[in-house]
Amino acid sequence: MKMTGTRGHFEKGEWVEEKISDETEKPGKKPIETRIEEVSAEVSGTMGKVVSLAKDLFTTEEGRKHIQRKIDGAAGQLDSALKDFISESEKALKSRKHEEEKEKKSIKVE
Repeated sequence: MKMTGTRGHFEKGEWVEEKISDETEKPGKKPIETRIEEVSAEVSGTMGKVVSLAKDLFTTEEGRKHIQRKIDGAAGQLDSALKDFISESEKALKSRKHEEEKEKKSIKVE
């Protein structure tokens, strides 16, 4: 039994149903088993490439240099972020201290 749906439109005030074609009836559409096999082969090939690249990254001089450049870049970004955080924290503390001093001066003891 085929599972098909309907769609339609209004024509002269009445709903007229139109058949929705089954996906497998489309010309040029490959059977699902063929598509699964093709995608599985592509995924397998891609995984092989990933494993090969990982091996090259860790076992070759070029790969290790690439990793080191990425580590150095990340360390530089982290260092910059920490310096910015410290600078902003110091500004906030100075501002808060200044506000507290203003409050102390404005309090009158009777």
